[in-house]
Amino acid sequence: MKKVLLFCLLCASLSAQTRHKSPQEIQKELQTAEDQLKRAEQLFNPWYTGPLLTPSATMMPPGYANAQPYIFIVDNYANYNEDRKSVSLANNLINLNPLNILQIGITDSMDTSITNQTQTNWQDGKSGGGYGDTQVSFGFLVQEQGLYIPKMKVSISETFPTGKYQRLRPSGLDGAGGGTYATSFSFAIAKIFFWATQHPVNTRYAMSYQVSTPVKVHGYNAYGGGIGTKGVVKPGNKFNADLGIEVSIDQRWVLANDFVYTMTDQTTFTGKTTAPVGKGFSDNFSLAPAIEYNFNENLGVLGGVQFSVYGRNSLNFISAILSIEYTFPMGPWD
Repeated sequence: MKKVLLFCLLCASLSAQTRHKSPQEIQKELQTAEDQLKRAEQLFNPWYTGPLLTPSATMMPPGYANAQPYIFIVDNYANYNEDRKSVSLANNLINLNPLNILQIGITDSMDTSITNQTQTNWQDGKSGGGYGDTQVSFGFLVQEQGLYIPKMKVSISETFPTGKYQRLRPSGLDGAGGGTYATSFSFAIAKIFFWATQHPVNTRYAMSYQVSTPVKVHGYNAYGGGIGTKGVVKPGNKFNADLGIEVSIDQRWVLANDFVYTMTDQTTFTGKTTAPVGKGFSDNFSLAPAIEYNFNENLGVLGGVQFSVYGRNSLNFISAILSIEYTFPMGPWD
């Protein structure tokens, strides 16, 4: 009986509150509800393929893989000198770099990826190239994405010197690798923001630090040199910071941009040589605007350009980039 009486009192109270609302207040509440409904109808689950360069913080689920082949066509038309002044090359150095990244899920908190590539170079009517260096990475989940918390991932990568790097032709165009075992440690963070409009924004930020083993070199090599050069090169440690932003136009079309900064310590040489080997501290800052089209949540294409803005002891370049991304099951683990 007490419960029935309490229920009746509650209904009476609500009824009294309703009777005391003015027509204007009721109309305002109805309008608010209608606006919220329209807003909900405009929302969509965004699909993303990019951006072009900033690494992802997404873990690949176990039993699934993601293949992302790239084609880079790079026109190196100048060099930034020690004073950050761009000095034109006598002949542009053109590089074609097909590259493929295969990411495979192992567990809910661990995945791996393999990167392989080839290099082809053209300059002053000459050409050369070959198979490039190979990289193997292991990624580990730090934090899953929440309503207010970004997803986070750490990775450890090892680059293996599978590309030719020494005893090159005088042009050096047949070089395709660095000759070093390079270990990289990286941290990636990402978050999707849903604004007051129907255009979600995906943000990525990644930092990496790379250390390399010394390299024995002979003759013309990836670091310089000439006839009679013989010694050991110590490649400089490298720091990289990338910021990627994607703005959804709708579920399929996305605009993206990367902000890329790379810094490399001095590369030193010990031994005998008749020509310079190595170089001083270098850095480079570049932008990479792109556009994406997503066929569905598992398949998309993106294309854009990357161009340097400033640098020191580094190449001044512009690059056309095209990529396809496809996620697929590897077996009966659905």
